[in-house]
Amino acid sequence: MFSRILSFFRRDPARHRVERPLRGSAAPKLGLALSSGGARGLAHVGVLQVLEENDIEIHAIAGSSMGAYVGALWAAGFSGKDLEELAAEMHDRRQLWKLADPIVPPMKGLFHGLKAKAHLAQSLGDLTFEDLERRLLVVTVDIDTKERLVLRSGSLVDAVHASCAMPGIIAPVRLGDHRCVDGGVVEPVPVGSLQKYGQVDRIVAVSVVPTFEEIEAGLANVGDEPVDPPLWKRATAALNRNLNLMAPGNAIDTFRQSIRAAQIRLAHDSIARADLCLHPGHTAALWHDYSNFEKFIEAGREVATRRLDDIRALLEPIDQAHETHREGLVGDRVA
Repeated sequence: MFSRILSFFRRDPARHRVERPLRGSAAPKLGLALSSGGARGLAHVGVLQVLEENDIEIHAIAGSSMGAYVGALWAAGFSGKDLEELAAEMHDRRQLWKLADPIVPPMKGLFHGLKAKAHLAQSLGDLTFEDLERRLLVVTVDIDTKERLVLRSGSLVDAVHASCAMPGIIAPVRLGDHRCVDGGVVEPVPVGSLQKYGQVDRIVAVSVVPTFEEIEAGLANVGDEPVDPPLWKRATAALNRNLNLMAPGNAIDTFRQSIRAAQIRLAHDSIARADLCLHPGHTAALWHDYSNFEKFIEAGREVATRRLDDIRALLEPIDQAHETHREGLVGDRVA
């Protein structure tokens, strides 16, 4: 791990940058909006791998929660392959428990999140947004003012920590005068943030949030628990409900699922405003199910490969004389 950290600081973050001739017209700048979604968000890694393999340049990237985690590492110079290797390190649940730092008593959340932040710092060091050659936007929310914060300066690690602070699970993160939590609460697919601050012409959204169609067809289990749990889980369910605050039906689970329901509707509105949405196939999984990282990454690769022609079409030079302004985007109205 230490050798990979050292090799990272010798990397050129712009190695995937592709120069394209204008050919008399403006070449579109492509932006990528990566959704929240816990372990399912590793599908973003598969999408990034396909973009790299096909020399598709991304001018700016915006992320909420897991999308911010993946997006920050990629913007800092980690390749899609590097990200897959980092995901593999977390496949064992015992590795996740090593990052647990419980709050006793759990008044502000179950965990501080400081060990997870330190783990991310092993990869990002003290990098700031200003050190990046590719524009990065990290979304979080001030739970006191209810303001969406689109972070684009200062420490990368602090920004990602704030964006991943899942309410009820991770204690709110203090950034200056702001008390911040998970960016997925206010903008699970950050299309609006990217349109307002990304300085891009076209937006590709990558969303692992279930769609209305998946829910109505019974293909998505928004409760995040396996649809048909194994026998041993059913046998211990009663005991678990009496001991575990996050067990289905208990306080934190009810809180999380209420937020989840709102996120599904927010995501639906956001992806409608993107030029293209990549939606990896949804599978029922726990939010911390990193053991199935290969499945999630492959889902991202599959949808990006299938929609590759659509992505390339967005890179056709813009005829500025006929380009019209897109009305009604979230970013036009919300700071």
